[in-house]
Amino acid sequence: MFSLFSFGSIIESICALFALIFLIKDKNSFWKITIVYMLIVPSTEIFAKHIGRIYHNNLIVYNIYALVELAYITYAFYIFLKDFVDIKKFLIPATGVILTVYIAFTLTHNPLAKYNSVTVSVMSVAFVIYGLLYFYFLLKDENFIDLKFHPAFWWVGGTLIFYFGSTLANFFDEIIQTRIRGNLNPRLLIYTTLNLFLYGFWSYSFICRARQRKSYL
Repeated sequence: MFSLFSFGSIIESICALFALIFLIKDKNSFWKITIVYMLIVPSTEIFAKHIGRIYHNNLIVYNIYALVELAYITYAFYIFLKDFVDIKKFLIPATGVILTVYIAFTLTHNPLAKYNSVTVSVMSVAFVIYGLLYFYFLLKDENFIDLKFHPAFWWVGGTLIFYFGSTLANFFDEIIQTRIRGNLNPRLLIYTTLNLFLYGFWSYSFICRARQRKSYL
């Protein structure tokens, strides 16, 4: 059983634990959905590794998971941006484009044999743009916000770093696939670092949310 855990899934599981501890009493729908999503993430990694061992191919698992990822991250940015701007005007068309790319790729390629990297790349670019929009509006906001304890700031910060880094990594995928020693390659190191930033920042955002919730009481 423990052999199914990778370093990445351990990081994700720790973040899921933080979500359970600090968000379980939260009545806000977004943070409730966050708990569910954080339970799905490591479960997907573990299931994909199990399927890979049996069938020597787990691409379909990640191709399906991409839709879950798209739904959650898009919804999160809607929650964080809707107070600044009518973000639906941007999110709906952008999501439509991403889904169109996903469907087109699925119809023209075998989802069992090829990873839908095109959709993931388009999706990552969209998330980077959303993240930059958030920080732009945050900088223009005249209201005082203590960023050290602002959950949205840390959630978006981690997301922006991860998707910006992964977008750059995708552009140089062939170069970073070069093995350094054994199974170690720059790609593995880059994505491990990006995961640490993403789930580290998210875990802290959960702590900030719990603190924020208590201050409202």
